[in-house]
Amino acid sequence: MAESIGGQAVIEGVMMRNKNILAVAVRNEKGKIIVKKEKIKLFTGILTWPFIRGIVAFFQMLVIGIKTLTYSSNIALNEDEKLDSWGIAGIISLSFVIGIGMFVLVPYIVTYFMGFNETTEPVLFNLIDSIIKMILFVAYVAIIGQVKDVRRVFQYHGAEHKTVNCYEAGKKITIQNVKKFSTIHPRCGTSFILLVMIVGIFVLSLISPLAMLFSSFSLLPFFVQKIILFFTRILFLLPIAAISYEILKLAGKYKDNVVLNAVNYPGMLIQKLTTQEPDNKQIEVAIKAIEKVI
Repeated sequence: MAESIGGQAVIEGVMMRNKNILAVAVRNEKGKIIVKKEKIKLFTGILTWPFIRGIVAFFQMLVIGIKTLTYSSNIALNEDEKLDSWGIAGIISLSFVIGIGMFVLVPYIVTYFMGFNETTEPVLFNLIDSIIKMILFVAYVAIIGQVKDVRRVFQYHGAEHKTVNCYEAGKKITIQNVKKFSTIHPRCGTSFILLVMIVGIFVLSLISPLAMLFSSFSLLPFFVQKIILFFTRILFLLPIAAISYEILKLAGKYKDNVVLNAVNYPGMLIQKLTTQEPDNKQIEVAIKAIEKVI
């Protein structure tokens, strides 16, 4: 069986990773494909245990993402437009804060004002909350997908998936072969985001009942209770991410499992928005990246 290769789209390029080998291929302004290959740290011991490894992987990929985006932007852009790691980190940090506001705070407030009670109806409250999150997320992706530069990133995302699918099918990795495969892949980060929302329905429903076990909590002012519950939701994102990561790995390993496919299906649908059909040159970049890690 082929190794589990993952990756991501970057600016005018693709990053591929196979275990501790990482490669980034980027097409510069002159049309030349520049490829960078490096080894990364593999964690051992307790950090590789199920449910812990998902949290470790999340933070590791965040760091790798910053580095690869910095590298790709500096290869693809003009000298005057180059960014450093701090610039990319600042953009990602700002995006994270905006994301928390848009996809955590706004659904939480809207659900409350719709009349749902987090304390007496925790499952229903979080079901509505997650539905609102999904609607906002789909709308957001659909809107930014209309931007030319973002659409090109989505095309490289599609090239990444097609190339990995071709490799995992055991076919020779050529442009013509890669073009035959789907832009959808079960281990995609888009699927991960949707899984987080679905798993969150059940995990976040535990917060209010647990809080009510403390008699002092019910004595707090209403506004203070809501602040505590909201920030607890943010803390719970880590265990939710850990559970979602394990489900995503299983979905990638057992592609014919009906239950796992059903759970992963919403994320697969959203990939139709976050991936676009690439052209031959974009596929060529993805091939250069995967060749360096297999």
